[in-house]
Amino acid sequence: MAPDHISPLRLGPYGWEANPDYLLFDDLVLLPQLQAEHAVLRRLVAAFTGDRNCLDVRELLGQVLALPAARSEILAEVLELEGQLGLSGPRLHHARTVLADLPAADLCQALVSGADPDTGARWLSYPAPNLLFARDLLAVVGKSVVLGWPRSRARKRDGILARAVARHHPWFRGADRIDLRADRPGLSPAELDDERCLEGGDVLVLRHDLVLVGIGQRTTLPAALRLAAQLRDRGVRHVLGVVLPVARATMHLDTVVTMIDQSLVLAFPPALGGAAGDLDAVGLVDLLAEGCPIAGSLTAALAERGLAVTVVPCGDGDARAALREQWSDGANAFCLVPGGIVLYGRNTATLRALNRQGFSVLAPDFVVDNAEMLARSGERFVVALPGSELSRGRGGPRCLTLPLARDDAGLPGFDADAPSA
Repeated sequence: MAPDHISPLRLGPYGWEANPDYLLFDDLVLLPQLQAEHAVLRRLVAAFTGDRNCLDVRELLGQVLALPAARSEILAEVLELEGQLGLSGPRLHHARTVLADLPAADLCQALVSGADPDTGARWLSYPAPNLLFARDLLAVVGKSVVLGWPRSRARKRDGILARAVARHHPWFRGADRIDLRADRPGLSPAELDDERCLEGGDVLVLRHDLVLVGIGQRTTLPAALRLAAQLRDRGVRHVLGVVLPVARATMHLDTVVTMIDQSLVLAFPPALGGAAGDLDAVGLVDLLAEGCPIAGSLTAALAERGLAVTVVPCGDGDARAALREQWSDGANAFCLVPGGIVLYGRNTATLRALNRQGFSVLAPDFVVDNAEMLARSGERFVVALPGSELSRGRGGPRCLTLPLARDDAGLPGFDADAPSA
């Protein structure tokens, strides 16, 4: 990435305007440090799933690119997207020629970086750094894989790559797929205002029959309604839409609330109406009743559907600390096991609130070394993950992970075939 990629606005001939090259990161990252932080997260996940069940998106993509049909499909859609973004004429023809001749591993690198793996020559409009955040590209509800579609221009290529992996990789062979775009053949991959946009960060499975879907800047109401209808056909009884204000704090539903135990949620208080602030406008709708509004708070709506939850506040009740720590994903936790979660260690006030709820705050190395004991103990713990560079990408531990399967108890298990990517 370059400085032009980290500003949502640019100065045009008539004043400030939207920057089409904005890639959603808050700042340029220190790459070696970001890679080191991500490696710690990968070791944590692998400690609970087994290494062979901890899958890397780039590895899956490289394997898919070795399949001729998938390779042809991906290149056609990526280059159509490039044409929509302004690449044309000899430059587009050259990109098509060069990419088509690359070995699978080099092509994978080129599709992620947008450049020649050896020379650095720019072939595509921009790199795809947000592929790091696997959660938003797909969603898994029960045994169904939801093929989403990113709303942001910066993530359109990510969507093409993830959808191809879900359609072609052997890990997904025989999977039940929910594809909200399947009945629109010929739809351009570059369509920026597609009503079918849905991102996995807006899909929260709270119970096997109870799902929340965020509706806001990344997931549209038509997409949420279509997903709800598909889930109802698969036995999900309650699908509630959480209508989010369009703001950085509410990029996805999981930026303001995540499940951290079977009756415990971590939340940014204003998003649940628990404190004064701009986010008190959050609303609820019943997506299985054509979007009919639901009165009352989210916690009350969940209790009426048989799920009474206790809310742990991001920021530990301090309004200023909550605002600061939600900026660095203080409400975005990933469950390794029920009551065993990963959160950025920089969110110290939120860690204090979790500790008050009985969570031991543990270092990553200790958790990796004692994963089996911790998983079977039933004790609550939170891993303080280093995240000074990862957080610059506007995503927390949940954003960085995508469980593909969990066993019936919600525990990945050490000998179960339960991959987590």
